[in-house]
Amino acid sequence: MRVATSERAQPVLGLHYLVHEGDAVELDGALLWPRSEHCTAMLNKPAAVTSTAKDPLGQSDLTPWLAQMPRGMFPVGRLDRETTGLLLFTTDGDLAEAVLQPKGHVDKKYWLWLNEELTPTDPRLLAMTQPNPHFDCAKHVELSSSTPDHAQLEVTLDQGKHHQIRRLCRALGLRLLHLHRRSIGPLSLDGLELGESRPLAPTELALLWAAAGGSERIRAAQLAALRRHAAQAREREQPDVRLDAWLEKHALA
Repeated sequence: MRVATSERAQPVLGLHYLVHEGDAVELDGALLWPRSEHCTAMLNKPAAVTSTAKDPLGQSDLTPWLAQMPRGMFPVGRLDRETTGLLLFTTDGDLAEAVLQPKGHVDKKYWLWLNEELTPTDPRLLAMTQPNPHFDCAKHVELSSSTPDHAQLEVTLDQGKHHQIRRLCRALGLRLLHLHRRSIGPLSLDGLELGESRPLAPTELALLWAAAGGSERIRAAQLAALRRHAAQAREREQPDVRLDAWLEKHALA
């Protein structure tokens, strides 16, 4: 990446340079422009699809859906390859951060189909929501139905750690047959068929931001990081003059 500023005759090379208003940014020789509008969409992800733009093993991935979306879209988090359900895409890095950060506490609800017979008093159901050094617990668990051979659970997480539900089931000896994400915050699939995608309506986007604590929370965290960056640069006696001036101008130093 090259960043040409009005104060430098030569461009700056690298990815760790703060870009200010008026700078010209190039990537591989192409001039980049700030995005004026963001796009966000949802997909009902099928099974046997890797939640990446390109699977390193050449297996099926998100390429067909990304090809139908505006440029710059990326998945917000991941679902395991065999897990189905709601997967968000966006061009807005701030929104993705707000949804994924543990501080956001955006509820994510999952449907579990188990090869188990469970009763409402099964101690394993209670254990799923209790702190344990061997796994990350769920926020809420509800038994939807049970037969001598199968049980269905709805499990709510307020943070989505890697393989969290699968590790939870393994730790408690629950035989998980299938895992499906039903909702993220206020968003649900609402009849969207497996493999189908659609853009979010403005009202849905507003509700999602509200569930994640609002854009102001993310902006405050970003400004705090800039203040730390400026202070550390001054401590090294290598002040970032342009950042200091920007923070002073906005009364944020």
